[in-house]
Amino acid sequence: MSTQTVEPPQLETMTIEVEGDVATWTLNRPEAFNAMSPEFIGEMVLATGWLADTAPIRALIVTGAGAAFCAGGDINWFKKGIEEEGFDVSADVRRGAEVMHQAIIDLRRMPVPVIAAVNGPAAGAGFSLALACDIRIAADSAFFAPAYGRVGLSPDGGMTYFLPRVVGPAKAIELLLEDPNLPAAKALEMGLVTDVVPGDELMDRARERAAKLAKLAPHYVKMAKSLVGVSLENGIADHLQLERHGIADGIATADAQAGVKAFFSGEKPTFTGN
Repeated sequence: MSTQTVEPPQLETMTIEVEGDVATWTLNRPEAFNAMSPEFIGEMVLATGWLADTAPIRALIVTGAGAAFCAGGDINWFKKGIEEEGFDVSADVRRGAEVMHQAIIDLRRMPVPVIAAVNGPAAGAGFSLALACDIRIAADSAFFAPAYGRVGLSPDGGMTYFLPRVVGPAKAIELLLEDPNLPAAKALEMGLVTDVVPGDELMDRARERAAKLAKLAPHYVKMAKSLVGVSLENGIADHLQLERHGIADGIATADAQAGVKAFFSGEKPTFTGN
């Protein structure tokens, strides 16, 4: 992993801070509960593109500023389509969803562990964003809500892709149709989150988890994420070929060679990304 200094993009509706090997991406429209306006969505794809392709990091934390993680799509955007004559809200939302979905794809292709530190409500596309992360840690005051059905809209942001993979298809349908505000404790029971902590401990816990995961061998993390990501779509023979090439490529890395040596010496290896 390169140690060069690379500055993150300067954004208006979100911030990116890099400390050592860990970046924190903070959604920053607290006055709107970090709802996704067109401007916000445009900056999402800038943020995730930089984080996926340029950022010299080995772990990422995603969180929200203020009282919410993300309230989903900005309802004022949709309201404009009702009140403003001549405004084609369907076309506008179609374009916005395309951009937002590119951000989700970029988030998923990041070769580093991605932790959602869910500090408050995660609703609609905000819930989708949390589901797109690898690991979710929630404040005890947080809750999760599908929310789309409350205004008669179809889910987006990958919700109908990720939710069945986390809780199973039957439970996913039940959650989408019943549309509860799912408390953090219940989300923990269902496996939607891996940890629930007091709000004032959330970021410390997320940073602790990120720092630990950042020490893993980058090739291992990249391959574990990519292989699991395609496992449900692949047949067994095709998937085993991917595993075959992944482990063969991995043994050629300096990290793997250091790991093998450390195994025999009884020491703990340090993985450098080489």
